[in-house]
Amino acid sequence: MEQTTIKVNISGREYPVNVLPNQLNAMKKAETAINVQINTYKSSYAIKDPRDLLAMCALQLAFQQQEKEEKERKNLEKVMDKVAALETALKIPH
Repeated sequence: MEQTTIKVNISGREYPVNVLPNQLNAMKKAETAINVQINTYKSSYAIKDPRDLLAMCALQLAFQQQEKEEKERKNLEKVMDKVAALETALKIPH
């Protein structure tokens, strides 16, 4: 697939980003989510420096990613425990 360059607007600044056609929608959603979060910080806190707003946004997004990964890890552990229990119940050797 051929990449295309799009312009992404983050906090009033445009950045060129190369994306595959099937990534375009996700990139636009990410752009919107970042700008919404920045505006939330602007209105909720006395933060005016755009770099501070971007840093807070990056921290929040990284934290959410870590939470998601931890939840997925725990879910996988539960599934693997259930599979092991089923194997034991059915006496299937590993």
